[in-house]
Amino acid sequence: MRISTNLFHMQSFASIEKHQNSVLAIQEKLTTGQRVNRPSDDPIATSQINALNTTMKTLDQFEKNGEYAKSMLSYEETQIDSGVDAVQRARELAIQMMNETYTPEQRQATGEEIGQLVDHLANLMNSTSSEGELLFGGNVVSADAAFVEDTVNPATATGLSYYAYIGSTNAGAEYNEEANYGGRFVQIGFDSDDKLNPDDNGDPSRVRVTDNGSEVFDIPGATSLPAGVDRNLLNVMVQLKDYLDQGLQPPAEIGDDLQQSVIEMSNALSQVGSRQNRIENQYDAGQEFRIALDERRSKLQDQDVVEGISEFTMKQNALQMAQQVFSQVQGMTLFDYLR
Repeated sequence: MRISTNLFHMQSFASIEKHQNSVLAIQEKLTTGQRVNRPSDDPIATSQINALNTTMKTLDQFEKNGEYAKSMLSYEETQIDSGVDAVQRARELAIQMMNETYTPEQRQATGEEIGQLVDHLANLMNSTSSEGELLFGGNVVSADAAFVEDTVNPATATGLSYYAYIGSTNAGAEYNEEANYGGRFVQIGFDSDDKLNPDDNGDPSRVRVTDNGSEVFDIPGATSLPAGVDRNLLNVMVQLKDYLDQGLQPPAEIGDDLQQSVIEMSNALSQVGSRQNRIENQYDAGQEFRIALDERRSKLQDQDVVEGISEFTMKQNALQMAQQVFSQVQGMTLFDYLR
């Protein structure tokens, strides 16, 4: 077999280039602190790292969804709580005006304050989010209002109009059956069964951020309203104002209905608080899962510094040896052998 001088040179160059590339590779790993900087470094680990990164980005999105849901529920809690204060004030006035010592003029003056409370409650019950979506419109978040004028039943003796929820046929042209179902939901965690249910009961991965207005503001069994009128808080308030505007004593049933309304809204506040707790629980679970994912990714991706320095020293020594060998063979020719 004939071995030429050029073959010696080519082999020496190849050896030097190989060791140079090895040194550069470990230098890059030590500089970045990562064992895997490109798919060719470790194709299997790269695939696993990409899967872990995708899962962690999903957790990031769930966290953002949770922050959005918390802000929505906090706003809803504030609105309902304000409604409770307004109803309690209305009930205090109603009980006062039941006393026979008050004159018709005094009752009419109190009716003015009740009218302001009616307007205040109507605004609360038709509250919208920062995106303009109804908080209490059920699944109909894009409607103009959740509680509209009752176009079916006649007005009160003093000409006051009753109110109807848009999920009630008393809403007339504004009626929308979907207002009685569902609501706006936000995904805050991984779903265990990938099934979408009509509500979020028993599903910790989703949280409802809007509500059915009739469930929050209806008064089951209200006895102070005429037949056919929706049994909601606004109508009881309208009925109270109607009595006061006429200078009449409000009946005791109005006070009872207002008290029941406070109970119903307090129950709604409790549910809102439960949903806020669910968000916190999902956030804590997500953080624990993130720690486990981060540890797994670190094992796959991060470079062990001590091991890297040892490998760098070894590869650098190999490069120096290859350079020394080349310096010895680069001047060798057949004539040197003959001499």
